[in-house]
Amino acid sequence: MTTTLTQPTAPADGAPRSRFRTDIEGLRAIAVLGVVLFHAGVPTVTGGFVGVDVFFVISGFLITGLLIREHERTGRIRLGAFYARRARRLLPPAALVIAASAVAIWFVLPLLGVFRSAFDLLAALFYVSNWRFIAQGNDYLAASSDHSVALHFWSLAVEEQFYLVWPALLIGVFWVARRVRWSPRTATVAAVGAVTAGSFAASLWLTYTNSGLAYMATYTRAWQFGAGALLALGGTWLASRTFAADAVGFVGLLSVLASMVVFGSHTPYPGWAAVVPTLGTVALIAAGPRSVSGQLLSTPPLRIIGRWSYSWYLWHWPVLVVAEAYLGELGWPAKLALSGVSLALAAATYLLVEAPLMRSRDLQSRMPAAAAVGLTATVVAAAVVLATGTRAVDELSTGAQAPTAASFSQVFGTSTTANSGAVNPVPIDARADIPERADCLLDRTSTQPDCTFGVSGGTPVVLFGDSHAHQWQPTLQVLAEQRGWELTVIAQSGCPVPDIAPRAGESARFSQSHCTDWRAEQIDRIVAMRPSLIVLSSLNMYIPQHDELLSAWAASLDRLRDSGARITYIRDTPYPGSDVPECISSALDDWAACSFSASDRVDPVIAGTTSGHLSGVSVVDLNGYLCDGNDCAAVRNGTLLYRDESHLSATAARLLAPALSDALDSQGIR
Repeated sequence: MTTTLTQPTAPADGAPRSRFRTDIEGLRAIAVLGVVLFHAGVPTVTGGFVGVDVFFVISGFLITGLLIREHERTGRIRLGAFYARRARRLLPPAALVIAASAVAIWFVLPLLGVFRSAFDLLAALFYVSNWRFIAQGNDYLAASSDHSVALHFWSLAVEEQFYLVWPALLIGVFWVARRVRWSPRTATVAAVGAVTAGSFAASLWLTYTNSGLAYMATYTRAWQFGAGALLALGGTWLASRTFAADAVGFVGLLSVLASMVVFGSHTPYPGWAAVVPTLGTVALIAAGPRSVSGQLLSTPPLRIIGRWSYSWYLWHWPVLVVAEAYLGELGWPAKLALSGVSLALAAATYLLVEAPLMRSRDLQSRMPAAAAVGLTATVVAAAVVLATGTRAVDELSTGAQAPTAASFSQVFGTSTTANSGAVNPVPIDARADIPERADCLLDRTSTQPDCTFGVSGGTPVVLFGDSHAHQWQPTLQVLAEQRGWELTVIAQSGCPVPDIAPRAGESARFSQSHCTDWRAEQIDRIVAMRPSLIVLSSLNMYIPQHDELLSAWAASLDRLRDSGARITYIRDTPYPGSDVPECISSALDDWAACSFSASDRVDPVIAGTTSGHLSGVSVVDLNGYLCDGNDCAAVRNGTLLYRDESHLSATAARLLAPALSDALDSQGIR
């Protein structure tokens, strides 16, 4: 997000000289203001996330221009000097914020949250955050996105990966150009153009097939750096054409600002939408500092914010996350005030850390010393993060010996009165307490593996649905062994049983082809299998429209009835909405602190069977074992009921086998 804001001019003596781009400094201010206001939840800035796109284009323009000019002046690119400048400029402020975040979360997050955040901060420190969050399945624009204290580092990771790869790419292009006797600029334009086109194509495709990957992956964002790079290679020729520059600059500024207020979480992104702020930024840079837009961006207030933009971006998100962890959910006015606090921290960081390091003549002339400053800051921050994470593990392990395996009656019986103590599974291992054969739950693919359990050749039974169906696999495995079933598990994360119509431009999984194709194929497969029993379950929160959801259930059930099987629906489990193991990690002395209220949302299948709109379906409701009226427990008699913010732990699901067995018996199902 930060490089020297200069471009060459041509003095009379022909020697290269740099002119500071005041307009780009102001453009940074527009970008960071968009991001900060978006994260603060200001109602009118629903698309402020496009500020990141602006930063990407600026970096592509400045870095490519810097490298090209160096090669044209000297015939080579000094990689060591390039990386030393980046280390001196970028690493110390980032290390300071990461270390401060590690200390702050110790005081406000549950122990398990501290432990997990330590990994996020280490990923941020080494600029691989985007891949860590992609692996975790986070959706940056989703309301359910994990509010990690380091989430915003994903974009800085993308930039650092660009800084790592781009110079090497250009060196390779220059080498090829010499061999084939091409102009270095011509060869670079061809190479950058190819990379940009390929990256844009990947971004378009993945936006509608894997939105999280499309948003955070380096290769789906490279085209935005490429757009800035192509501008640097083509030159800012508009700067000498006043009317054209003014017109292009006006359109560019309007495009960026309109994106910030028109786009939102409903916008499939990056996709085609990202073209608007990307080309808008290209237009603003091309218009130059003498254009009307350039002069507007060069006003002192914007230049000051632009100067502080890197540090402000670093500070604003941890301040919000730590404040909400301590105070609870905040409204946008409070978040806006906190953004002012983070701006003050940014100013101090710039004045006390960034500016002195950038102005140091010793560091400017001694590249090894410049690199050492950045690396030392990184090592110190890593030590702070590791110390915090290690201490969290130590405290999690102290007195956290899991209780011995329990029975159904011990956990769910009437005499279960325990309300504190160690839990099973222990919080730090809870996310791994999943049904065996994790590959039985598909993730963004329509290729279903053969997942069978129980007695080979036994009574054929199918478990079908999404991850909320898959959570019942341990329960049904117990019954399969007891009842002589051959159990086949067919499940896809984020793909509901009801045939919900895809939304145009919707990035949610249920609207994507891998889900709709999979559901259709698997229903055909189930019908062909002719099982004796089909067990269904599904999250009931995909869409708010009850009537549409009821019709979607009816459509799927009509097709499943062609199998001739009995159909049983297990009511969707209560939805905690927050990470239960994380909460319990700091509430072993009072499990009730992590209990939650049951949703009053009407279950469409239960409503449909009661009203007669859905026939031929028997309903099993086990939520009475998880909740006492409207109060739902996180732990029962030492058994941790949930492995995350949504799903039952495999331990709890397995213990509920007798309850499911009794319910099936009562319906005459063997």
